[in-house]
Amino acid sequence: MEKDFIISGVHIGEHSFEVDAIAEEIKTRCIDCGHNFVTIRPPAKQAVPQEAYIEWAKLLAENDIYFIFLYNVQNRRTPPGQESHITKETISEMKKIAGKYYLGNMIGEVGSDFACKWPGYYRNNKEGFTPEIDYPDMETAHKKFLDFVGRWIEIEKRLGAPAIVSVEATNLNKYNAEAGVEIPMLELMCGHPEILVSALRGVARATNAKMWGTYLAHEWYGGNRHLDILKRKRMSLAYKYAYLSGSQAFCLESGDESVSAFGYNLDESHPVCKEYRDELMKLSQYIKEDARPVGGPKVKVAFVHGNHDSWGSWGGSSVWNQFGRPEWGHGEAEYSWRILEELNTKRSWCDIANYGDEDLSAAPAYGMYDVIPAEAPAEVFQKYDYVIFLGWNSMTDELYDKLLAFVENGGKLMMTAAHLNYTTRRDGERKFLSNDKMEKLFGCRYTGETKLTNDGIKFWDTSLSGLLYPGTKDKEWDPIYSCGYVSYLKCEPTTGYVAGDLSDDFEHVPGTLPVVIENQVGKGTAILVTSENYPGNPALTPLYRMMVREAVTQSARECELQVKSNGALRYAVYEGGKMYLLNTDYDMDITAEITYQGKTARLTIQPLEMITYQL
Repeated sequence: MEKDFIISGVHIGEHSFEVDAIAEEIKTRCIDCGHNFVTIRPPAKQAVPQEAYIEWAKLLAENDIYFIFLYNVQNRRTPPGQESHITKETISEMKKIAGKYYLGNMIGEVGSDFACKWPGYYRNNKEGFTPEIDYPDMETAHKKFLDFVGRWIEIEKRLGAPAIVSVEATNLNKYNAEAGVEIPMLELMCGHPEILVSALRGVARATNAKMWGTYLAHEWYGGNRHLDILKRKRMSLAYKYAYLSGSQAFCLESGDESVSAFGYNLDESHPVCKEYRDELMKLSQYIKEDARPVGGPKVKVAFVHGNHDSWGSWGGSSVWNQFGRPEWGHGEAEYSWRILEELNTKRSWCDIANYGDEDLSAAPAYGMYDVIPAEAPAEVFQKYDYVIFLGWNSMTDELYDKLLAFVENGGKLMMTAAHLNYTTRRDGERKFLSNDKMEKLFGCRYTGETKLTNDGIKFWDTSLSGLLYPGTKDKEWDPIYSCGYVSYLKCEPTTGYVAGDLSDDFEHVPGTLPVVIENQVGKGTAILVTSENYPGNPALTPLYRMMVREAVTQSARECELQVKSNGALRYAVYEGGKMYLLNTDYDMDITAEITYQGKTARLTIQPLEMITYQL
């Protein structure tokens, strides 16, 4: 089995940058510690002699250390009158000297700068950018973002950078890739790390990226209290989670040499800084000793990051930086991403919608899920058993064709009517799929009317897709998931199977409005929730969350590998049957029971421990 390419190391330039001291920093912070990766950030608005870059490149290559330069071209940091810190000639010379070790030049935090900030960040133009706040629709904002990011990428390409790299604090890596980024990296732990790592991996797979990685800014985003024990433990978990998830590059932003944030000033001799160094050294040593197979973890369930969706997980709550206009504030589309926050935890014992001979609700098949761009090629969709929509989506004919092909070839698709809307305006008139398209994919026709109701829902105990919805054989029981007013499309089923419909009565009333319609298309099944509200609507979330959790649990029930444990376990499976299992509990042991090909093993995992197991 081929071993994956993985690198780990430090960032130089976070708290200080003395040109004459950089070589010594490389030696003491990287070479002497056994690391093989470094990012170097030139000082803002200060010119560095070009020969210094060449000398650093020689030193790094001679010691088999891969390197990247950060903020080479972003003009809020370049020296006055210069479009870049490093000239075209210097880049060319470094490529000759260092070869494969010079990975590329990195742009930084463009998603947060241009799409996910708070208004105050732009006062006095301190970001070097003032956002336009009069975009008519999501599509315009999306294109403007690509223009902003494209400026820096165009310069780097003209300068001849070996590759365009990005470090992104938000969920917008798919737009960076669309603009031309070849090696995406994620800054941990600004937003929800499990969602964002899944999205980064999905983008890397969808774009066939050269590699992808994680950039740990733990001093700033691991917690505000530097002396807190749990913050210090969290660093270990962040590294291990990223590793089992498939990250190929690890960079510690700061903390190993000093901590200078939140009113603390800790020098390199402080125990906290020593812990930063120790954790990174443990990771580097583990990478050298471990043989993680190439290709990343196996994944059977994917969530779709829709067209024009700018939910970032971290930052301000106005999408695409459109401040002061309520329709651009985070709403039910963005709130639907919260469903993923509990996906890797076991369902409550009192959840009556949890079914099966065993409780396998703690994780999807093989333990991982991806978040893939709606713009991904059709063949990317085909790699998954389940594709589920969350967040904003503006439907397109091209996307519809991909979804139809996915289902025809055996996939299971789940989405709401809100995801079928063609409009790109936050407050625009809804325009849904034509009835011909609706009928072909979902087996129903839209009458053109909607119904606003706070009725509950009743399911049959069987479904075309094999999902175990909470239903009965005769529907003689109380309606469930009545949580507030939801607007449903009035749809008339044709070939579709009505798995759940509206109800406000214990008695079964035939012919009520369908809420969940399943349609067999070719080898697969398309599942539609007829709500024109997004799943983040508080009245709709309990229903859609149940359906998502059941789909995820079904993927685990149907998997050749079954893993039982509590909600603290995270695990991944690689080609050749190599498993990584991580106990994310800070204090308690956990037990994992693994059943594969008729054999069962029980493993005990210590707090914060990551172990491997061969199937």
